[in-house]
Amino acid sequence: MSSILVVVAHPDDESLGAGGTIRKHADMGIPVDVHCMTGNGIRNDEMKSACAQLGVRNLYLSERDDFAIDMSLRNEVVGAILKSRPKIVITHFSGDYNVNHQHCAQIVFDAVEWASHTTLFDDAHRVERIYNMEINTLISRPHVYVDISDSFEYAFNAIKEHKSQIEKADLFYEKLYDARTRLRGVQAKCERAEAFSITLPEHAGPFYRENSVESLV
Repeated sequence: MSSILVVVAHPDDESLGAGGTIRKHADMGIPVDVHCMTGNGIRNDEMKSACAQLGVRNLYLSERDDFAIDMSLRNEVVGAILKSRPKIVITHFSGDYNVNHQHCAQIVFDAVEWASHTTLFDDAHRVERIYNMEINTLISRPHVYVDISDSFEYAFNAIKEHKSQIEKADLFYEKLYDARTRLRGVQAKCERAEAFSITLPEHAGPFYRENSVESLV
Protein backbone atom coordinates (compact mmCIF):
# COMPACT_ATOMS: atom_id res chain seq x y z
CA MET A 1 0.00 0.00 0.00
CA SER A 2 1.21 3.52 -0.79
CA SER A 3 2.08 5.65 2.22
CA ILE A 4 3.31 9.15 3.00
CA LEU A 5 6.12 10.30 5.29
CA VAL A 6 6.13 13.90 6.53
CA VAL A 7 9.49 15.18 7.81
CA VAL A 8 9.50 18.49 9.67
CA ALA A 9 11.93 20.64 11.61
CA HIS A 10 9.68 21.55 14.56
CA PRO A 11 6.49 20.44 16.30
CA ASP A 12 3.62 22.42 14.70
CA ASP A 13 5.21 22.47 11.21
CA GLU A 14 3.25 19.35 10.26
CA SER A 15 -0.07 21.04 10.99
CA LEU A 16 0.80 24.47 9.59
CA GLY A 17 2.30 23.19 6.35
CA ALA A 18 0.34 20.07 5.49
CA GLY A 19 -2.29 19.45 8.17
CA GLY A 20 -5.21 19.36 5.77
CA THR A 21 -3.33 17.17 3.31
CA ILE A 22 -2.33 14.73 6.05
CA ARG A 23 -5.88 14.37 7.31
CA LYS A 24 -7.31 14.09 3.79
CA HIS A 25 -5.04 11.18 2.93
CA ALA A 26 -5.60 9.50 6.29
CA ASP A 27 -9.35 9.65 5.62
CA MET A 28 -8.68 8.01 2.24
CA GLY A 29 -7.04 5.08 4.04
CA ILE A 30 -3.50 6.09 3.05
CA PRO A 31 -1.12 5.72 6.01
CA VAL A 32 0.73 8.91 6.97
CA ASP A 33 3.75 8.90 9.29
CA VAL A 34 5.46 12.00 10.72
CA HIS A 35 9.11 12.44 11.73
CA CYS A 36 10.09 15.57 13.68
CA MET A 37 13.73 16.63 14.04
CA THR A 38 13.42 18.70 17.24
CA GLY A 39 11.26 18.84 20.34
CA ASN A 40 10.94 18.72 24.11
CA GLY A 41 8.48 17.37 26.65
CA ILE A 42 5.79 20.03 26.28
CA ARG A 43 6.04 20.43 22.53
CA ASN A 44 6.14 16.69 21.95
CA ASP A 45 2.97 16.22 23.99
CA GLU A 46 1.30 18.92 21.93
CA MET A 47 2.45 17.24 18.74
CA LYS A 48 1.01 13.91 19.84
CA SER A 49 -2.37 15.58 20.32
CA ALA A 50 -2.12 17.40 16.99
CA CYS A 51 -1.19 14.26 15.09
CA ALA A 52 -4.09 12.40 16.68
CA GLN A 53 -6.37 15.08 15.19
CA LEU A 54 -4.73 14.51 11.81
CA GLY A 55 -5.01 10.72 11.84
CA VAL A 56 -1.25 10.10 11.75
CA ARG A 57 -0.24 6.42 11.90
CA ASN A 58 3.27 6.66 13.39
CA LEU A 59 4.93 9.67 15.00
CA TYR A 60 8.72 9.76 15.43
CA LEU A 61 9.74 12.37 18.02
CA SER A 62 12.99 13.93 19.21
CA GLU A 63 14.32 15.73 22.29
CA ARG A 64 16.79 17.77 20.23
CA ASP A 65 16.83 21.58 20.42
CA ASP A 66 16.45 23.93 17.46
CA PHE A 67 20.17 24.59 17.16
CA ALA A 68 21.00 20.94 16.49
CA ILE A 69 19.55 20.60 13.00
CA ASP A 70 22.44 19.65 10.76
CA MET A 71 23.49 16.92 8.35
CA SER A 72 24.15 14.52 11.24
CA LEU A 73 20.37 13.97 11.25
CA ARG A 74 20.43 12.41 7.81
CA ASN A 75 20.73 8.89 9.19
CA GLU A 76 17.63 9.39 11.35
CA VAL A 77 15.64 10.43 8.31
CA VAL A 78 17.00 7.48 6.33
CA GLY A 79 15.79 5.25 9.16
CA ALA A 80 12.33 6.82 9.07
CA ILE A 81 12.16 6.28 5.31
CA LEU A 82 13.15 2.63 5.63
CA LYS A 83 10.53 2.08 8.36
CA SER A 84 7.68 3.93 6.66
CA ARG A 85 8.57 2.98 3.06
CA PRO A 86 6.63 5.93 1.65
CA LYS A 87 5.75 6.60 -1.95
CA ILE A 88 6.17 10.32 -1.33
CA VAL A 89 7.84 12.44 1.33
CA ILE A 90 6.46 15.83 2.37
CA THR A 91 8.90 18.31 3.88
CA HIS A 92 9.83 21.98 3.94
CA PHE A 93 10.37 24.32 1.00
CA SER A 94 14.08 25.07 0.55
CA GLY A 95 13.27 28.73 -0.09
CA ASP A 96 11.66 29.21 3.33
CA TYR A 97 13.22 32.11 5.25
CA ASN A 98 13.56 29.90 8.35
CA VAL A 99 17.08 28.48 8.30
CA ASN A 100 16.03 25.30 10.11
CA HIS A 101 13.41 24.68 7.45
CA GLN A 102 16.05 25.13 4.76
CA HIS A 103 18.35 22.65 6.49
CA CYS A 104 15.52 20.15 6.93
CA ALA A 105 14.71 20.29 3.21
CA GLN A 106 18.33 19.56 2.28
CA ILE A 107 18.66 16.75 4.83
CA VAL A 108 15.52 15.09 3.46
CA PHE A 109 16.72 15.44 -0.14
CA ASP A 110 19.99 13.71 0.74
CA ALA A 111 18.32 11.07 2.93
CA VAL A 112 15.92 10.07 0.16
CA GLU A 113 18.88 9.41 -2.12
CA TRP A 114 20.82 7.44 0.49
CA ALA A 115 17.81 5.33 1.50
CA SER A 116 17.57 4.03 -2.06
CA HIS A 117 21.08 2.53 -2.17
CA THR A 118 20.82 -1.24 -2.49
CA THR A 119 24.54 -1.57 -1.76
CA LEU A 120 24.02 0.04 1.66
CA PHE A 121 20.69 -1.42 2.76
CA ASP A 122 19.14 -4.84 2.22
CA ASP A 123 15.78 -3.11 2.64
CA ALA A 124 16.63 -0.06 0.52
CA HIS A 125 13.58 1.98 -0.50
CA ARG A 126 13.01 4.33 -3.41
CA VAL A 127 10.86 7.43 -2.80
CA GLU A 128 9.13 8.63 -5.97
CA ARG A 129 8.69 12.32 -5.19
CA ILE A 130 9.31 14.96 -2.55
CA TYR A 131 6.52 17.47 -1.97
CA ASN A 132 7.69 20.76 -0.46
CA MET A 133 5.20 22.59 1.73
CA GLU A 134 4.93 26.25 2.68
CA ILE A 135 4.49 27.78 6.13
CA ASN A 136 5.58 31.42 6.53
CA THR A 137 7.13 31.85 3.08
CA LEU A 138 4.76 31.35 0.16
CA ILE A 139 5.90 29.22 -2.77
CA SER A 140 5.84 31.56 -5.76
CA ARG A 141 5.07 28.86 -8.34
CA PRO A 142 3.39 25.83 -6.77
CA HIS A 143 3.23 22.66 -8.83
CA VAL A 144 0.10 21.31 -7.15
CA TYR A 145 -2.76 22.40 -4.89
CA VAL A 146 -4.52 19.93 -2.61
CA ASP A 147 -8.20 20.64 -1.95
CA ILE A 148 -8.54 20.49 1.85
CA SER A 149 -12.04 21.93 2.09
CA ASP A 150 -13.29 18.85 3.96
CA SER A 151 -10.23 18.46 6.19
CA PHE A 152 -9.49 22.10 7.04
CA GLU A 153 -11.22 22.02 10.42
CA TYR A 154 -9.14 19.03 11.52
CA ALA A 155 -5.96 20.86 10.55
CA PHE A 156 -7.07 24.06 12.26
CA ASN A 157 -7.86 22.17 15.45
CA ALA A 158 -4.48 20.44 15.22
CA ILE A 159 -2.76 23.83 15.09
CA LYS A 160 -4.61 24.84 18.26
CA GLU A 161 -3.07 21.85 20.06
CA HIS A 162 0.33 23.57 19.82
CA LYS A 163 -0.61 25.95 22.63
CA SER A 164 2.94 26.80 23.71
CA GLN A 165 3.61 28.28 20.27
CA ILE A 166 0.20 29.68 19.36
CA GLU A 167 -0.33 31.69 22.54
CA LYS A 168 3.03 33.44 22.58
CA ALA A 169 2.61 34.37 18.90
CA ASP A 170 -0.71 36.17 19.57
CA LEU A 171 -2.67 33.80 17.30
CA PHE A 172 -0.43 34.67 14.34
CA TYR A 173 -0.18 31.09 13.11
CA GLU A 174 -3.92 30.47 13.25
CA LYS A 175 -4.55 33.67 11.30
CA LEU A 176 -1.81 32.84 8.81
CA TYR A 177 -3.11 29.33 8.14
CA ASP A 178 -6.66 30.63 7.75
CA ALA A 179 -5.59 33.31 5.27
CA ARG A 180 -3.14 31.13 3.33
CA THR A 181 -5.55 28.25 2.81
CA ARG A 182 -8.22 30.70 1.66
CA LEU A 183 -5.78 32.24 -0.82
CA ARG A 184 -4.71 28.86 -2.16
CA GLY A 185 -8.36 27.85 -2.34
CA VAL A 186 -9.12 30.85 -4.55
CA GLN A 187 -6.24 29.87 -6.83
CA ALA A 188 -7.36 26.24 -6.92
CA LYS A 189 -11.07 27.09 -7.32
CA CYS A 190 -12.12 25.45 -4.07
CA GLU A 191 -12.85 26.64 -0.55
CA ARG A 192 -9.50 25.72 1.03
CA ALA A 193 -6.23 24.38 -0.35
CA GLU A 194 -2.60 23.71 0.53
CA ALA A 195 0.12 24.32 -2.06
CA PHE A 196 3.26 22.32 -2.77
CA SER A 197 6.23 22.37 -5.08
CA ILE A 198 7.61 19.04 -6.28
CA THR A 199 11.23 17.90 -6.17
CA LEU A 200 12.31 14.82 -8.06
CA PRO A 201 14.76 12.79 -5.95
CA GLU A 202 18.21 11.96 -7.22
CA HIS A 203 18.63 8.21 -7.57
CA ALA A 204 22.17 8.09 -8.88
CA GLY A 205 22.60 4.36 -8.49
CA PRO A 206 23.35 1.68 -8.22
CA PHE A 207 21.43 1.08 -11.39
CA TYR A 208 17.68 1.35 -11.40
CA ARG A 209 15.52 -0.08 -14.12
CA GLU A 210 13.00 2.60 -13.19
CA ASN A 211 15.35 5.24 -14.61
CA SER A 212 15.13 3.67 -18.08
CA VAL A 213 12.44 4.56 -20.63
CA GLU A 214 11.67 3.39 -24.15
CA SER A 215 11.17 6.95 -25.40
CA LEU A 216 10.64 10.49 -24.14
CA VAL A 217 7.18 10.86 -25.70
